[in-house]
Amino acid sequence: MSLRENERRILQEIERRLSEEEPELAGRLESFGDPDAPIDPGLSGWKPWVACGLIAAVTAGLLVLLFVLTPGAPQPEPSAPAQTTQPVENEPAR
Repeated sequence: MSLRENERRILQEIERRLSEEEPELAGRLESFGDPDAPIDPGLSGWKPWVACGLIAAVTAGLLVLLFVLTPGAPQPEPSAPAQTTQPVENEPAR
């Protein structure tokens, strides 16, 4: 986040006073570097939407693969013509 010109001027004044009053502490604080500098210059062109696009593409690919490899519901076999059974008269009663 960028600072306004007024805020930059105030910070520079604080840094100047600190350097005059506490040079040892000012030297230690300078070792941390510029907070506005990018952490890794190689990432300055990186766009978060690229990662989101890759995640979406992988997810869509996995869903297509899932639908292709998943077997469908078993189809009912065509029913054979109904057979009529005649009761057997000599069968014992239960």
